[in-house]
Amino acid sequence: MELDQAGTILVIGGTGTQGGNVARELLKHGHRVRILTRNPESAAAKAMAAKGAELIQGDLADPASLEPAMQNVSAIFSVQYADPYDQTVEPRNAANMVLAARKAGIEQVVHTSVAGSNLFPRWDKYKYLVQTWENKYEVEERIRNGGFRYWTILHPCWFMENFVEPLSAIMAPELKNGVLLGTMQGNTPLKLNSGEDTAKFARAAFENPQQFHAKDINVASDELSMTEIAETLSRVLDKKVVFETVGSEEARKRGMLEGTVYFMEWLEEVPGFGFNIEETRQHGVALTSFAEWVEENRHRFIIN
Repeated sequence: MELDQAGTILVIGGTGTQGGNVARELLKHGHRVRILTRNPESAAAKAMAAKGAELIQGDLADPASLEPAMQNVSAIFSVQYADPYDQTVEPRNAANMVLAARKAGIEQVVHTSVAGSNLFPRWDKYKYLVQTWENKYEVEERIRNGGFRYWTILHPCWFMENFVEPLSAIMAPELKNGVLLGTMQGNTPLKLNSGEDTAKFARAAFENPQQFHAKDINVASDELSMTEIAETLSRVLDKKVVFETVGSEEARKRGMLEGTVYFMEWLEEVPGFGFNIEETRQHGVALTSFAEWVEENRHRFIIN
């Protein structure tokens, strides 16, 4: 590895699902981790500190707070918050991060975006979803063209964590009653990955920067239809779970986030996020099937 193995890696979003998994994965393998957090006193931040992470207070929206956060840092893991109510937040925060990283002389950025952000032409049915993709791609382009010695863009798919709290409240609002619902047909293929598997790719990129440089990697650990997902949950958890295809309006009325409703409609047009899962497997990173993940996380499911 060309980068200093003992160098500190700054993890953006280190108290969230993706950044938290990356921070834990890096710490587990002996890397020094610094976490940028708006609230070092939060329970999530304290839990990461207990695992050995260094906490530093800062906010991507406040450029002045980024300078001390990036001192003596060799690389950054970037995940950008997409505010569903203000779509200007994500690209603005990313621009602040890239500028601060260049000023600090940081050599490597591993950024996680979303599968489908680099597909063109854009699916233009909903302005909201088009702007979401455009924001993701704009951030990616800032990193690709940011002058970093090494960069890698990860494109994760549907997170397995969407089926457990807190994300299940808006992504699978009736799972607690044994019902998955959505606008997708029951047999439409859906690629899945877990935060842990995305984190494995991030660590691989940090440890092998030349091998992963200038790569856009679609991250998927498994591919199942919603019907097969319900069957897997039923079998592994010994609970009855069914999938119901419903209209867009009904999905919203029953608690699904509007952006998710749009996204499911897109997935009917671009089944499986538009790539072959063998793309992910060729990188040699160990992946966890959905059934294995459910078994490992069975304590997190609440199904009546």
